[in-house]
Amino acid sequence: MHTTSHTVFAGLLLISNLLPVSGCAGETLKTDVAALWQPGWQCGQAERISKAFVNSLIKNNALHGYALKGVTLPLLIGQNPAESGAILFAKRDTVWQAYPIADGSAVLAAYSTPSLNRVTLFATWGREGSGNDYIVLQGKNQLSDFSCTTVHLPAELNRPNWGNHYPGLHDFNMDTQGRGTLITAAYVPAGSGERKQWYQYSSNDWGNSWSEARKIPAMPAKLSGIFQPMTEIPAPAWLVKSLVANTP
Repeated sequence: MHTTSHTVFAGLLLISNLLPVSGCAGETLKTDVAALWQPGWQCGQAERISKAFVNSLIKNNALHGYALKGVTLPLLIGQNPAESGAILFAKRDTVWQAYPIADGSAVLAAYSTPSLNRVTLFATWGREGSGNDYIVLQGKNQLSDFSCTTVHLPAELNRPNWGNHYPGLHDFNMDTQGRGTLITAAYVPAGSGERKQWYQYSSNDWGNSWSEARKIPAMPAKLSGIFQPMTEIPAPAWLVKSLVANTP
């Protein structure tokens, strides 16, 4: 496959969306880092995270920050698919909350409004194969309210040789009324070779639900709206220190 499609490799130090796992919710992480994903964790639900887990992310260089137009945000992302899944750490006032996304998966793209009133992270499923969706972690009200939803991959990509490849995410935005568009692309079989196919999704409810993929002939003009792309940066030492100090 081509580089415009994303592949989730178990060894990458990335973290994102997750498959729900049965069990007891709200358990503190064990110090055994071979099984960091805990039974009962659900995407977008605040969970208790141990200091041992945070330290393991730091040790494995699997804790990263985010910036918006050069300004560091009160967010950290822990990503280590080989041992757990993506977890978003969000600081609101002086309190940190941890929001698991998915076991063994990776964030593909992250966006925020300038005021941080809304954040949106697109991620892949993890250990269970490519699945049929992206999983989307959404925050609103200045990081006080998080939820998750899914965006279905195009049906034509659900084929045996697809592996862990995902269509590349190329653009996303929404207007002030919550009407949004997502643009993706993937290489699909064409005769004896491949061709690049573009897809467009739409939402009318702030991304709580998304349409099925619609084929479009080419990449459209850059989407306008209230969101801006977040840039992943090395975890700032002062932000990591704050997280560690406020983790039991």
